[in-house]
Amino acid sequence: MKLAKIYGERNTNTNYLGELIKLNLDIMEIPGVVPRKIMRIQAPPPAKNLLRDIYFGLTFYKNLGWKHSRVKSEEVLKKYSLVKSNDVIFLTITKNPYSWLLSLYRRPYHQYFRVKPSFETFLETPWETVNRDNLRGPVTNPIELWNIKNRSYLNLHSLKKINLTSENIFEDAKGVIDRISSEFSVNHLNDKFANFDESTKYEGKDSNYYRDFYLKEKWKENLSDEAIAIINRHLDRSLMEYFGYEFLQQ
Repeated sequence: MKLAKIYGERNTNTNYLGELIKLNLDIMEIPGVVPRKIMRIQAPPPAKNLLRDIYFGLTFYKNLGWKHSRVKSEEVLKKYSLVKSNDVIFLTITKNPYSWLLSLYRRPYHQYFRVKPSFETFLETPWETVNRDNLRGPVTNPIELWNIKNRSYLNLHSLKKINLTSENIFEDAKGVIDRISSEFSVNHLNDKFANFDESTKYEGKDSNYYRDFYLKEKWKENLSDEAIAIINRHLDRSLMEYFGYEFLQQ
């Protein structure tokens, strides 16, 4: 059976890519989030996070972990029967670090602040990880979180994989789907490409809104010279080069 496993940090288009695959390709996505029945459990945020960590700890063998996690090495992944017994295609998504950090700042998920800091302070604040991140303890700062997660996407050398970027998907969603189809002999479901135009998170913001916002780099308006300097100081240069991103100038 052909299966697709998507990995990508929060706010990188993992939901959008999943919808595109569902609409266009004869392949099943391996779940990367907890089931809705667990999401709906009423509990304080720390308890909810604990439940999600426990779920992925117990079910890794059948889902290969949280889609936002650091990817385990190919040597480890190959030990699981899910990978050994199926034709698994790994799809990773990376987003421009500057715009990604702004997205994470707007919605910091399980990082709880009594008083929300400035973006510049946020960039130099340790990031508390959760168990399903597949990381040990807090990370030095959110920039290092980007480095660690995206570095892990490059270690799937002998497995079937494509390293995508959010910008790739916005620029040519059809091209991405066609690439998956041609490289891995995945059949199309339709004669014509079917796009998914609705936002997977926010009402009133469709794919055209996000395409315009990110491809025209409108997010740059929200970056101060100080923020750019902090980000540049911590970014992994080899990753920037690999994914085709340029360092911003102050």
